[in-house]
Amino acid sequence: MVRRVFFSFHYGRDVWRVNQVRNSWVAKENREAAGFIDAAEWEEVKREGEDTIKDWIDEQMHGTSVTAVLIGNETADRDWVRYEIKKSIKRGNGIVGIKVHSLKDKEGSTDFSGSNPLKKFVVEEDGDVKTLSSIFPTYHWKRDNGRENIGNWVEEAAQASEQLSGVQRRSVRRRESIAEGLNFDVGAVIVLGILIVIFIEKYTDIDILENIDLSQFQQATGDDNMFP
Repeated sequence: MVRRVFFSFHYGRDVWRVNQVRNSWVAKENREAAGFIDAAEWEEVKREGEDTIKDWIDEQMHGTSVTAVLIGNETADRDWVRYEIKKSIKRGNGIVGIKVHSLKDKEGSTDFSGSNPLKKFVVEEDGDVKTLSSIFPTYHWKRDNGRENIGNWVEEAAQASEQLSGVQRRSVRRRESIAEGLNFDVGAVIVLGILIVIFIEKYTDIDILENIDLSQFQQATGDDNMFP
């Protein structure tokens, strides 16, 4: 079976790097790539307006089952990358993040690492909110030997997508806060906060507890010696 992958990336900054990944992907049989366009054609599409751009993206995604988000320095801030991520989830594509900043551009230069756009999207069902980055892994092209492993990454992304329900796919959206979708251990955070307060009280001249009534807390914990 042919596996067709849509490539999502920042064209202006990373196309040279992305082409290296694309060429590696299509070098083997039963693999196809979508989402590529030359500079002149892309400028023509952009002149037609947002609806034309969306139509072009939607057409390119037709027949794909996985979207590879190729992450450079500014990828996470690109509006059309965001659109492609949301569209991918809603249509049932798996997603794999691949960091490409360490690949050289046409000038022979590498770039600085950028933030992961998959961390900025969540899906939700029955109040359970998950970031896309917790569902779909992100790899480093050079460090994780992408040339040899991209096939496995794509298959893993396709399998992970099958675990998402229709409700989750339809719910995909940008995160509303930094904490949303993260699995904090609330108890551990509280304990850490208490330890910080104890440290400050014991080893500095700052009296944090001077105006705080701790009697109710001590009664609840049963520990009258926690705050000496």
